[in-house]
Order: sequence, then C-alpha cells, then structure tokens
Amino acid sequence: MIYKYLLEIKYRLFFSFVAWSFIMVNCYYFKETLLYVFIRFSIKPNNNNLLYFLTTDVAEIFIAYINLSSYVANQIAVIFICCQFLFFLSTGLHMFEYTYLKTILVTTIVCWLMFVFVLNSFIFPTSWDFFLKFQEYLSSQNLAFYFEAKLNEYLIFYKSIYYLCNLIFQTLVLFFVILDLFKNNLLIVKKLRKIFYFSFFLLSTFLTPPEVIYQITISICIILIYELITIHMILKTELANFT
Repeated sequence: MIYKYLLEIKYRLFFSFVAWSFIMVNCYYFKETLLYVFIRFSIKPNNNNLLYFLTTDVAEIFIAYINLSSYVANQIAVIFICCQFLFFLSTGLHMFEYTYLKTILVTTIVCWLMFVFVLNSFIFPTSWDFFLKFQEYLSSQNLAFYFEAKLNEYLIFYKSIYYLCNLIFQTLVLFFVILDLFKNNLLIVKKLRKIFYFSFFLLSTFLTPPEVIYQITISICIILIYELITIHMILKTELANFT
C-alpha cells in the first residue's frame, strides 16, 4: 500500500516536471513578446515615452530571457503542484474536508489572480513612476542624475515587488481561514476587527510606495474584501442554522 502511494507521488511529480518543462519551452519560444509585456507594466497608459534598457554583458539578454521564462513557469507550476497535492489527498479525505481544502485552494488562486491584476495595472507602474520622480526632482535642484535601467535589474525589481505583494495578498486567505474557524463565535471576530484593521494599514504600508493616498486606497480595498468575507460567513452560518 505504501509503495502504491509512493508510486503515485512519483508520477505526479513527474507530470508536474513535464508541465513545467512545457511551460518553460513555450515561454522561451515567445520570449520577445513576454519581455515586451513585462516592460509595458512599468509604463502608464497615458505615457508614450520610449523605455529602453542598458546592457553591458553580451549574454545579459539571454540570461534575462531564461530568468523571465523560469519565473513565469515557476508561478504556474506552483498552482499545478497544489492542485496535484489536493487530488492526491482527496481519496483519503471526507467529503467536507475535501470541500474545505478545495475552497481554500480556489480562494488562493482567485486572490493570486486579483493580485496579479492589481500589481501589473497599479502597484508596479506606480512604484516605478515614484522612484523615477526623484530624477526629475533632483534636476530641478541643479543636481542632475540620468537613470539608465539595466534589463536584469528591472526584472529583479519586478520580482522583488511581486514576491512581497503576493505574500501580503495571500494573507487574505489566512483571514478567510480564521473567519471560518470562528464562524460560530462572531463575538471574537468583532473583538479582532481593530487588530485586523491595524494589520491592513500596516500591510498597505509595505505594499505601496510611501504615499498616503496609495496607502489609504489599498487599505480600504483590503478592508472591503475583509468585510465581504465576514458578511459571507455570517450569511452562510445563518443559512445553515435556518435549514
């Protein structure tokens, strides 16, 4: 019986590796388009300025293509492995346990998709524009700095913001689990609301550039999501008690 489970784990890991390899090959095949898409993230829609990058190594562009392809493949492979892990555990779980884990996985994926959209359309362009404004400010103070971004440094900057923001956005899944655990005692949720609000503002401080407007906007969005999840839990509990 143990050999059977180990064999299934080996096959699922092999399928995951094959899936990652196919994604990696496809990303590298469309590497120019993929790089163009990532570069467009740093340009706001109303900005028509040409963005170029400085390269000082003959292999730097090739390395950037490999890093970008592996980065995209790794993100998709993580979701694929999580699904494989859930399918592996499904045969030994009760129906309510499988449904609960499936709900958590779906919530995680939805939060990840929301995060990717918000990151690429708002957070990263705003962060990039915020740091570039220092060049304009110093120019007005008779102290000129001319910034020429390197391709690898640009991708490192994007991935750093991505991992930081993704970690913060996935805390929504943690809030979902906590609310579900205390769904039968809403008084605890009410007492923890101030702590949650403070945590939201603290997270938005790390998530956004040091601008008050950006911090308040992100905090309000997270609070609205938190309140919607709370209302969903309350309605779900009341409906279960009614039936």
